[in-house]
Formats: sequence, structure tokens, C-alpha cells
Amino acid sequence: MGPLDDQVVRADSLTAGPDGLEIAVWSHWYRALPLPSLARVDLTVDGRRIDPAELSVTVNGTRRPLSEVAGAGDEYWFTTDPLVLHTPVETAPGREHRVQLLLGLSIPYILTGPDRVPLVAPSATDKTLTAAGART
Repeated sequence: MGPLDDQVVRADSLTAGPDGLEIAVWSHWYRALPLPSLARVDLTVDGRRIDPAELSVTVNGTRRPLSEVAGAGDEYWFTTDPLVLHTPVETAPGREHRVQLLLGLSIPYILTGPDRVPLVAPSATDKTLTAAGART
């Protein structure tokens, strides 16, 4: 894990959205990456593992199912902008949630091992945070 892990999910990351809990996630890598570099998203909220098929993400103002991220090679996730995970977890403003997130970013320009596969930079978060009202 790395020095930016504590900034992946921040104190103000949770929002009660119109269709469930929204989690703003910041990259733990030092530079922008193509969106398909989002290689791993293992999310548990309040002890319930969220099926990746139930997740969607918003990046650069575009919302798509998590399963479509791999085909979004022309999109970049910038270090100053959050990626928002949309979950089916019921919430309300002021409600606390324990968020556990294992995030893996595939770094396309760092090739490792004899097969020269991209490095996957992991990050782990385990925080209890309070949901705010919907973003405007």
C-alpha cells in the first residue's frame, strides 16, 4: 500500500444520492490514468460485499456501469477529480457507513515480470464515515 491510501476515501466522500450511497474516490497514483486502468474495485459497505455488477461510476461527468469501464480507453481519471461509485446501499443524510475498499490501478507504462504485464498498484481503505446530502 502507499502513502496516499488515506486520501482515496476522504471524510467528505459519502453522499446520499437519489439511488443509493455515492462514494467519491480519489486516485492513489501520482498522475492521470486511462479509465480502463481501474483494474480492481472490491467494495464492502456495512459488512455487505457489493457485487461489482451493481456498481456504476461517474468520471468526468459521465456515468456508466462499472463493467463498461474497460472499454472507455479515451477517458482519463485525473488525480484532482474524484471517481464516484454509485451503490445500491440505502442511506440518508447523517447516516454512518463503514466503507472498505480495495482498489487496484493498472499502471500501463510500468511493465513487470517475465511476461511484462502492467504493474497493479493496490490501495486499501477501511473507514466509518457519515453520508452528506445529495451533491449539487
